[in-house]
Amino acid sequence: MHNTLALRHASLVEKAAEAFEQAYFLYHCDQGKLQYLNQSFAQLFGLSAQAALQDPFLLLDRVHPEDQAFLREQYQKIMATGAQEGIEIRVKVPGQALKWVCVSCTRVDEGQDRYLAGFATDITKRKEYQNNILKFNSKKNSTLEILSHDLAAPFANIEGMVRLLELELTAANPAVMELVTYIKENAKKGSDLIRDFVDNEFLESSQVVLHLERVNLAQRISIMVENYQQVGGSLLTKNFVLNVPSEPVFAYIDVMKFMQVLNNLVSNAIKFTSDHGTITVALQDQGPTVLVSIADNGIGIPEDLKPFLFDKFTKARRKGVRGEKSVGLGMSIIKNIVELHQGIVWFESKEGEGSTFFVQIPKS
Repeated sequence: MHNTLALRHASLVEKAAEAFEQAYFLYHCDQGKLQYLNQSFAQLFGLSAQAALQDPFLLLDRVHPEDQAFLREQYQKIMATGAQEGIEIRVKVPGQALKWVCVSCTRVDEGQDRYLAGFATDITKRKEYQNNILKFNSKKNSTLEILSHDLAAPFANIEGMVRLLELELTAANPAVMELVTYIKENAKKGSDLIRDFVDNEFLESSQVVLHLERVNLAQRISIMVENYQQVGGSLLTKNFVLNVPSEPVFAYIDVMKFMQVLNNLVSNAIKFTSDHGTITVALQDQGPTVLVSIADNGIGIPEDLKPFLFDKFTKARRKGVRGEKSVGLGMSIIKNIVELHQGIVWFESKEGEGSTFFVQIPKS
């Protein structure tokens, strides 16, 4: 009687899972065989349940070639730690668009037998939505930075011309002098307002808990640099060079926060590089780690400021080549976000020749 009820309950659970299109499986680790998978799981990989049960490697063949080694690494982690959540892989089903699938597993030990029980979810639409948001955010950030740098020069020019007017109009009508002072104050307010807005964007984004996901960093960096190249046009008279591997380079990052770090480093390079200077963004795959470098041939960092660069409210803050202001918080926030990714950030610089900033983080 007890066994009959247990089987009935198991059947009800299975029917409920099928109703919600939940895909789940049970794998015998030692035998290398699937003990069970439901129809939703099979459909997710474009196979029949019978075919997958007979040959589980058919499922692996559906996994994108670039993700197969990653999936094997995750399997070893599960066997060592007992569970792994949020394993995101790409699945190629003949005749269908590329899918993103998220798999979560736990190891279950029954006597001498070891099993993997888990479920999989199609997250393709979620990934597409996230990608669109990230593209929009990247374009927004680069546009803001370009506008802030481009508008800094006119405001600085207005302030300079007003100072000259003040010298020439010392004996002028008090009402005229009051008007000149009004122009000067508003030019400064406009310049400060633009920079404060960009700075606050970065400050707010840095105060959120990291949400790590597996990201093709080569693709993200390419999009960022392309935005600067496309949005800049005649507004931003800098040359951008991109050096990234042609193959995908995956790393576990909080993509919004990490790309904001890189965007801020590019912003600093723009800030301290004169017109027609060159900014080079590069990515290197170093096996267990990735290295991002952002180099410029700008004015460089004076020796006496280098020890204080990553301090909060650092005394190393200074105006850019177009008079852009600095609150001195950016580099300390960059360091904090990189360290939250278990990484390190450092720089090399020579005054008058330029600077290169390096960010190195583990892939997982």
